[in-house]
Amino acid sequence: MRLIFTFLFVSLLTFTYGQIHDSLSKKVDAIFAEYDKTNSPGCALAILKDGKIIYKRAYGMSNLEYNIAITPTSIFHIASISKQFTAAAIVHLSLEGKLSLNDDIRKYIPEVPEFGYPITFNNLIHHTSGIRDQWDLQGLAGWRDGDLITEKDILEMLARQKSLNFLPGEEYLYCNTGYTLIGIAVKRITGVCLRNYADSVFFKPLGMTNTHFHSDHSEITPNRTSAYYKDDKGKWKISIPVFDNYGATSLFTTVEDLAKWDENFYTKKIGGDTFITMMQTTGQLNNKTPQNYAAGLVVSNYKGYKTVWHNGGDHGYRSNLIRFPDEHFSIVILANLADINPVSLSNKVADLFLEDKSIQNPVFQVDSIILKNWAGEYFDMNSQSIIKIDFKNETLLVGSTVLVPTNNNIFNTSLSTFTFSGDSSNVNLLLNTKGSMIKTFKKAKKNKLSISELKEYQGDFYSNELDTKYVLSIKDSSLQIKIPRNDEIKISPFIKDIFAGDMIIRFTRNKKNIIDGFFLSTGRVRNLYFEKVLPK
Repeated sequence: MRLIFTFLFVSLLTFTYGQIHDSLSKKVDAIFAEYDKTNSPGCALAILKDGKIIYKRAYGMSNLEYNIAITPTSIFHIASISKQFTAAAIVHLSLEGKLSLNDDIRKYIPEVPEFGYPITFNNLIHHTSGIRDQWDLQGLAGWRDGDLITEKDILEMLARQKSLNFLPGEEYLYCNTGYTLIGIAVKRITGVCLRNYADSVFFKPLGMTNTHFHSDHSEITPNRTSAYYKDDKGKWKISIPVFDNYGATSLFTTVEDLAKWDENFYTKKIGGDTFITMMQTTGQLNNKTPQNYAAGLVVSNYKGYKTVWHNGGDHGYRSNLIRFPDEHFSIVILANLADINPVSLSNKVADLFLEDKSIQNPVFQVDSIILKNWAGEYFDMNSQSIIKIDFKNETLLVGSTVLVPTNNNIFNTSLSTFTFSGDSSNVNLLLNTKGSMIKTFKKAKKNKLSISELKEYQGDFYSNELDTKYVLSIKDSSLQIKIPRNDEIKISPFIKDIFAGDMIIRFTRNKKNIIDGFFLSTGRVRNLYFEKVLPK
């Protein structure tokens, strides 16, 4: 009897009829059917048209322990969607004359090291600062996912850095640190924390009563969702971020409140024309290459329609807010489970409402022998990055993304063009991604090393930028890295003196050809130096 009652309670609580026909609402619900259960987390959805919510619905559970269902008023941590609100604060302050977006950030945050080049707020907003990412640095220093991380922790880590990933403005590389710094700058410029500034300037005037920057992880927030992931055995586990830092993340809100924020991009009630224009104006690199990243917003295209969007993901929370400005149409999805893909789900919802206007080019029939030759692993020395190209079912893929051929040498995705050249013994790849500099990759001929050859890479290595020592040793016939407070990480020989795994390690040698250190790179950290610790 209790189970039947619970099911009825969930169904009545989460279903909200909107202003679309029943047949269309059923098609929308079918997209989310796998989450519409009483034993699974799920998501809240709002579909917006001409300033109104035409359909809102919730699927799944807000809290599995107490059997509480998600509703359209449930509050979610929305991760990197937060960035547009942080950017909005600094843009708004610039229009008030409190700062210039071209100011050197050290004017307000002297803890940032003097790298020899000015870093501006424009660099931070558009991810062109070259600053290393806070999450990668913390993880490399041995911090765990469940550790409490504060603004002070991030500033102290940043203050130890000796170099940048690249010169400011030379490249685009997504960087959470930049948005944490913007949040800190807002407080130092105004004397009011970002949370209070955003509340007074944006949230209260727009009636976003269930929205705030969450600056204290222990603060109680009524109606907040819990978040989850599935372990290797298929069991749900709690996955909630423990952050006392915000700006890059940590906005708490609902789909209904985000609808009000979205509508301000049309009404311009807060900020006016100039503010809205600046929020959606993309940046450019030093060489004038245009970006597709604006102020915490990605300006892009979907099936022939202009889109302005951003997604987010922290621990078990996932989110997406996409706007089709010319159609005055938007979709908001906020979720509390790690294995959901709100971007894909948003696209499926959009497909029900918008006719495909994209131009379908005829598919070029590529020579399969040539295709196989392009498959393999490629390395770019400048960005210290590896791309793996797979050949499956007569198709080239990067991960799950299909490379669509223009001819035997040129392939495209929605954002990038891959141009291959060379023969089977020497293959090069030019990667041209919208908003980024062109990268040159070379197909790797992977190295194989014996146990005796691996031994010279063993030892203790120390980074003063992390204030952390790594131990490299041979285990199970492979080289492994022990990061403090973490399990060993296996790295495999890639090319001469370079190993790859969850990170890229490039060893250095002294004049006697003896290993004296290494440079470590991850996706958002490049060339972090570790010096070999010599035995006393």
